[in-house]
Amino acid sequence: MIRLTSLPLVALLFVGTACDSLTDITSVGVVQPSSVASSQGAVAQYAGAVKHFVTASLNAVEFSGLFADEWITTDSPGNSVGGYIDARRPGTVAFQTGGLLFTGYSQALIALRFASNGLQQFAPTRRANIGQVLAYQGYLELFLAEHFCSGVPFSTIDYDGTVRYGAATDVVATYNRAIAHFDSAATFATDSARVLDLARVGKARALLGLGRYPAAAAAVNGVPTSFVHHLDISGSIAGQTNQMYNSILLSFRGVPAASEGGGIDFVGARDPRVPTRGPITGLDGLGTRIYEYSNYNSLAAPVLIANGAEARLIEAEAALAGNNNDSAPTGNGWLGILNALRSGSAFAGQLPPLADPGSYPARVDLLFRERAFWTFLTGHRMGDLRRLVRQYNRQADAVFPHGPYRDGVPYGSEVNLIPPPIGEGPNTLYTGCIDRRA
Repeated sequence: MIRLTSLPLVALLFVGTACDSLTDITSVGVVQPSSVASSQGAVAQYAGAVKHFVTASLNAVEFSGLFADEWITTDSPGNSVGGYIDARRPGTVAFQTGGLLFTGYSQALIALRFASNGLQQFAPTRRANIGQVLAYQGYLELFLAEHFCSGVPFSTIDYDGTVRYGAATDVVATYNRAIAHFDSAATFATDSARVLDLARVGKARALLGLGRYPAAAAAVNGVPTSFVHHLDISGSIAGQTNQMYNSILLSFRGVPAASEGGGIDFVGARDPRVPTRGPITGLDGLGTRIYEYSNYNSLAAPVLIANGAEARLIEAEAALAGNNNDSAPTGNGWLGILNALRSGSAFAGQLPPLADPGSYPARVDLLFRERAFWTFLTGHRMGDLRRLVRQYNRQADAVFPHGPYRDGVPYGSEVNLIPPPIGEGPNTLYTGCIDRRA
């Protein structure tokens, strides 16, 4: 479990999210000790940290969705920031984008740490809030493990402004950092079922990333299927609005009309879990047709971070890992769990039962297809594609978008976002990725 220390309370609150390093933060306010050394100050820190988490999480959802096969950008043929990620094309712009995302995550982690320490020191009875910000730290570490190359640095800042640089941390250690934060969150959130279940699902997701299937299933045992946890979206607070709604309107980002580079046919499947409207024609000059994702229809539209359906999907994957030959359509096996989820959900009657596809590779395909629809555009898909490569021995070009891009240029071979050394500025402990494989 992470040791939580109480540091001298001279806090830095970050309101900018895009910069080149932790020492180049353009919008920093130094909050005087008298302003934060109270329960009210701790609550203010908490509110600011939650705002940072929302912004970082929305970026994780949006850009991992572009990197995978969930949606595409059509504001250019593929030469914009979003276009490079969309096309999996290695290049300077993609690296810069990865660096900016990484810096935003780092700033949010710092803000959450300050909030956790502040609440524990000055508002210790707000245990659910303490558990929440600890769980949010775990989720940011999940995003780093799932979307970035193995070898991310965890640099941070002390309350007095001292920068403490971190060396490259491999993907296993990054997942374990997340697990430690989820364990701490569960300890503080025992009186809040909502936060406790958030921590349990997050921990199981990290364990799944490590291939620890029985432990992942055990972690979500008792999480009700009805559990839902959305990001703290607000249509009226800058930095907490659903920015993907703006991306749909202004950058013409949407669900591809056909499968993206051989990926899932999210529109063609006409699955109620991925409602769309359209088509509309993008701005790339290529006549690209896209569909708007109907669930993100306003600045206040909710964005899922974890729910009970994910808990059942984790249990199903663990069941399949434990019995590759299970073909029963009902019961406690992998397919029985999936069918129970389909029949007991809000889409009951629209989702007929699944049949066993007859072989282990096909069962894995079906399981991950179900995961794709249940978790659409919530930041899960890119991590799932990488797990298919890492844990199920699939070829990267068989699961990531591949073949010719819509402008005729082939997709690239990249399988992760890379935080470049320039993103850490003068950090001499960090020299780049340890491993660029999935």
